[in-house]
Amino acid sequence: MSPSTDLAISEPKPSRFSSTWWIVLSLLLGIGVGLFFGEDAANLQILGDIYIGLLQMTVLPYILFALIANIGLLNYFEARLLAKHGLLILIILWSIGILSVWAFSLALPHTETGSFFSTLLTKAPAKLEFIDLFIPANPFLSLSQNAVPAVVLFSMLFGIACIGYTERKSLLQHCDQAAKVLLRVNSFVVKLTPLGVFGIAASAAGTLTLEEFFRVQAYVLMLLLAVLLVTLVVLPSLIMSCTPFSYRQIFRASRDALLTVFVVGSIFVVIPMLTQGVCHLLRQKTMPSGEHARIPDMILPLAYPFPDMGRLLSLVFIVFAAWFYGSPLTFFEYPEMLSIGLFLSFGKLITAIPFLLNLFRIPDDIFNLFLTVGVICRRFADVAGAMHLLTFTILTTAIMTGIFKIRWRKLIWSIIVILLSFVLSISLLKYYLVYSGIGQPSSNQQIESMQLQPSNVNVKVFNYSFPNPVPLGDGQTILDRILQRKLIRIGFIEDDLPFSYFNKSNQLVGFDVELMYQLADDLDIGIEFIPYEREYLLQDMEEDRFDIAISSLTANPHLLASRQFLYSSSYLDTHFAFVVPDHLRTVFSDADSVRELKNFRVGIRNGSVFVDHIKYHFPNLQVDELDSEADFFAVESFRQEALVTSAEGGSAWTLLYPGYHVVDPLPGKAGAPLVIAISGLDLQLEKYLNTWIMLKRQSGDIQQLFEYWIQGKTTNAHKPRWSIWHDVLKKSE
Repeated sequence: MSPSTDLAISEPKPSRFSSTWWIVLSLLLGIGVGLFFGEDAANLQILGDIYIGLLQMTVLPYILFALIANIGLLNYFEARLLAKHGLLILIILWSIGILSVWAFSLALPHTETGSFFSTLLTKAPAKLEFIDLFIPANPFLSLSQNAVPAVVLFSMLFGIACIGYTERKSLLQHCDQAAKVLLRVNSFVVKLTPLGVFGIAASAAGTLTLEEFFRVQAYVLMLLLAVLLVTLVVLPSLIMSCTPFSYRQIFRASRDALLTVFVVGSIFVVIPMLTQGVCHLLRQKTMPSGEHARIPDMILPLAYPFPDMGRLLSLVFIVFAAWFYGSPLTFFEYPEMLSIGLFLSFGKLITAIPFLLNLFRIPDDIFNLFLTVGVICRRFADVAGAMHLLTFTILTTAIMTGIFKIRWRKLIWSIIVILLSFVLSISLLKYYLVYSGIGQPSSNQQIESMQLQPSNVNVKVFNYSFPNPVPLGDGQTILDRILQRKLIRIGFIEDDLPFSYFNKSNQLVGFDVELMYQLADDLDIGIEFIPYEREYLLQDMEEDRFDIAISSLTANPHLLASRQFLYSSSYLDTHFAFVVPDHLRTVFSDADSVRELKNFRVGIRNGSVFVDHIKYHFPNLQVDELDSEADFFAVESFRQEALVTSAEGGSAWTLLYPGYHVVDPLPGKAGAPLVIAISGLDLQLEKYLNTWIMLKRQSGDIQQLFEYWIQGKTTNAHKPRWSIWHDVLKKSE
């Protein structure tokens, strides 16, 4: 290698403080403070935020100047060598990460469960703006938005343009000096590591609850085992099989950086430490001076923006989330998820995970759990990411310095050890999840256990239908009779989940039922619930059996034309969906694949407005009309067909019948508003209900009912985290 050495970015000088012991001491002290003071220790997070912010301020500028200087110093032969072998090593490392994710998916036991409705079911998958992420149309904007791939592309192109440029020396010298100064700034900030570690550890130990951790422990255990195997077994074995370095030498070169990145939670901040570790390792076999000195400084920043092992292993969360909600990824969905996840990993996980959840129609509520345990899991992943950078830098540098040589006997033994380690780890994890029952999806009894909010409304629920014992007087409206009797008669359907149904305590509950409780409370009247069947709705209203009717009614133009009753304005918009056996969910998720089906039968409730949608969008399907959606699940002949219903209602049925899945092949294109049917032509009652529904929408009451009955969200009062200070010392006083 011929470039002059005066432009080489020198190896970072070792920090004087003993990082390993100081970091460990600060970590233990922080955990102790967090356990002692509990949530009060969250205030110490500011120390960690300041520390991380100071460290991050130098890294992106450092990458910019270091890449320009080091790539610009290459000759054409060196550039081709780096591109050829660097890309190959990246592909090998990515393959290891992808195969690890697939392997640990085998640890999840088979289970069947349903899930509450999520708005993702009815939305088209989001589009990722790859151009903004990768193309530096405005390099300064990319810098300000922390778009690392775009900044790296700009730096690489700038550096490549400098190769062979006769007057590059002055420019590259300035970039070289800027990078050195940024490293000096970083070395000053690194001295604050013990203080930052203390604040981060104290805040995490004081706020994270065991309940939050146990809810996603299957994911945590999968990620932890994958990180340990990849970091401590797979990657060191790969290095040992291709270089003269021993496991002990690799461990010594990486331990400080790996420990620091676990505590700090950012690979950014350990780039100088990783570079120092590689240079120290190389010094034992070849002197990293002169033409070799700049190689680690060049290679490691070059590798940072690319997806690392930590980001790839974090994709096990998508595998876990799909399993958690009873929709495990199919064999053919893994390549799609992993390939898209690889490209998304150029960005941040906080945007990649929601995108993948959306793409595979997994309820986005679980993303909150990902964020909750992120304080721990992100650090596990960063450890693997740091080891990824170290491995890439060592192997690429070994190739460029001539010490790379595959030792086949050692490689074969390493492969055997790796396979045995994976088989043992996956088997033990699966055994733990199956026989302990911990980490598996929660039971689907919530829908049967849901209760109405406490109310003072006087309510009677009849199990038979009969006409109103007080007929309308001359000139009397239905609203007049309701107010005079202080009683409203409401028709309902007994098995219309989750709008009106009987829970396991044999109480009439549901979205529509609780909405009617609020109506009666606002009118200061009582309620009599009268059962009815949908096909007899018009007849029952003509016979004055109830004043209004509920149970996910949609405006039927044919009944409206009878001029026998009115509809209120919509209080909830529902969406078209299929409920299908799990093995058919991939077929019915795509509208074109549904249209290709021949002689396939679907069940649909009598009088459903979705009949018109089926005829228009899927005329190839044969329709069987049902008296009730419950018949679809009760009658054996329907079991392998599909049910046409709303996504909101279908999700509730999958909770009781977890072998089924809700899919919407027409996101945003087909829906139906729910309304209240009003007996007779009482315009006064119609006007009152329309105004009342508008007020309920604006007050947020309907949204609260939607979140509870449709989405299954519960609101529990926050309990302070247990701590020695509050729960032991203060209580003993």
